[in-house]
Amino acid sequence: MNAKSQPPVRETILRVLSDVVPNADTQAIKPDISFHDQIELDSIDFLRLMMSLEKELGVTIFDFDYPKLSTLKGCENYLTERATTAA
Repeated sequence: MNAKSQPPVRETILRVLSDVVPNADTQAIKPDISFHDQIELDSIDFLRLMMSLEKELGVTIFDFDYPKLSTLKGCENYLTERATTAA
């Protein structure tokens, strides 16, 4: 853990996802399958997820990178890398 003692990126993604899609079973999410296919995350909800993650993690997510963030694993990898370069 870093000095700020933030929760792991995956934990943050799942928490934010459950805020955006309250009826989603975030504990059952498979890391390699798109959010859309698992919890029917539509484009508006996906945008809300991206904006919330940016705010929560203090990173910038570029719109051209959105396809990389369509799965939990992709989100985790991208945001971990962005958080590391932003630190």
